[in-house]
Amino acid sequence: ISAQLLAKDVLVLVLSYELGGAADSAKLALTTADPFNIGMVIYYVTLGYAMPPYVHRKMVERIKRWFTDSAFEDFQQTFPWLVISEDTWTGIITIMNAWVEPEAHYSPEFPSAMGVLPSYRPNGDDRVDNAMAGLSSMGAGNELIGDMKAKLDSAREQKRAQVAEAFKSMDLTPDMIEKAKYALGEDATEKEMRNFLVEIVLDQMLDGGPPRYVSPMDKLFLEQTKCLNPEAGPSDEMKEETSSFVIGKNGSSPARGSSKEEAIEAINKYKPHVGKNWVTNPVQIDPSYWYFSDGNRATDEFNPVKEFPQGFLTQDVISFMSEPPPDILSAKTDEEKEKVFKSNTLASNVIRYYWHVGRAVTNLLGKTVIEIALGSIVAFGDASSDREGKALPSKYHRITLSNIPDYTGMHSVFITVAPLLSLKSKSVTPCIQSNCLLNTGLWKSYDDYFFSTTALGYKEAEAVFRLRVADQEPSIWGTNVWEQVDDDDERVESLSLSHEELHTWLHRLFLMTVVPADRDVNSM
Repeated sequence: ISAQLLAKDVLVLVLSYELGGAADSAKLALTTADPFNIGMVIYYVTLGYAMPPYVHRKMVERIKRWFTDSAFEDFQQTFPWLVISEDTWTGIITIMNAWVEPEAHYSPEFPSAMGVLPSYRPNGDDRVDNAMAGLSSMGAGNELIGDMKAKLDSAREQKRAQVAEAFKSMDLTPDMIEKAKYALGEDATEKEMRNFLVEIVLDQMLDGGPPRYVSPMDKLFLEQTKCLNPEAGPSDEMKEETSSFVIGKNGSSPARGSSKEEAIEAINKYKPHVGKNWVTNPVQIDPSYWYFSDGNRATDEFNPVKEFPQGFLTQDVISFMSEPPPDILSAKTDEEKEKVFKSNTLASNVIRYYWHVGRAVTNLLGKTVIEIALGSIVAFGDASSDREGKALPSKYHRITLSNIPDYTGMHSVFITVAPLLSLKSKSVTPCIQSNCLLNTGLWKSYDDYFFSTTALGYKEAEAVFRLRVADQEPSIWGTNVWEQVDDDDERVESLSLSHEELHTWLHRLFLMTVVPADRDVNSM
């Protein structure tokens, strides 16, 4: 992991812990100024490319308080549950000093919000352009790319037309009318309601489902400004920030009942203020990793309005929350629906989520420690260091690698990481989890991907490395788990290699390492 990403994770973890301690409930975190301000820092630090000036000031205050103005020993005493070596601390502080004063640490000049936002492409159709760029990098010509893009655009429009046509002849149920008017206002016309329902169905079909834990304003604000919707809440600073963000002739705050056109008009009036006064998020836009090594600027297509609820507010996660976000689908009375609408925004639910993270850390104090380190994972198994003196483990039940094998290959995973697994017991089966995210579609199968760096099919690897893949038919598109096995494991024993086969494999591996080859499992 890069130092910048690790520093961001540590910052958000500490802010979550502070948020959890600043309010006794998620409700208080949303209705009390101090914890709400902490939550807004998390909201913009984790998801935004630019932030209001007051949020930036609050972020800098906390970075200085907990990190750059704090001695290593003081940090250890304040956060005894967070174990960081002095070398890692030094690396994190170097990064955070640059975040506090980016203009003094980066060359070329640290970009303004207006310089950053053009490269941020969070809206759906932009992803087609990025997919086309990926094809171009693989040698596809402009004619092929243009033809494919036209077909994709045509397919989307055909789907939209089919849904719209279906709704023309459909009788709107009382529930449909009620939900549409609730979102659009009581004066919504039948045409507006039908269009609203068409958009919901299209979201469901094309984007994996409508966001249940965000507001329409969240989506509109991101589309129009490429920034996160500013929520005033109980914060005087945020109320001042949004004082010029008003809708309609009466100058009301953005609210339910306003038309989409009125909302967009208000956002566009506020947009110049965003470009002129909002501050680039240095945590998200750290130039030392925001630019690719060849000088081309990176782009980010992450759409927090869609993807934060889908990735972080799953039903499994919500089931563990003591104060889950309200669900519009379960609201029955007008009072319940009004309550859901007012509190069901992206900002509110980010604060809810990270408040629960902070409370979970608090509840585990004295029971759990989190160890964070820059460098190789192998160092976590170095029993010759002072790890045992600090009561830190050198063997592990579960190791999760994400897509690190995309860069290291699976062979090095088995050689250097597998020895860190503890021995299997009756209650625990130690395992390594990983997946493929880099050029996934280039591999014909998991076997093909696995062979490319091991010179083995995954079944032969089970016998060689004494681990077995949990899924008997692993997929290149999923997370794959390699488990520790018993000495008498029948499945592995049945695949044992002969002495000659072992020699053949070692020669094949050597030749694949030194001579470019077609790394295809079928060439075995």
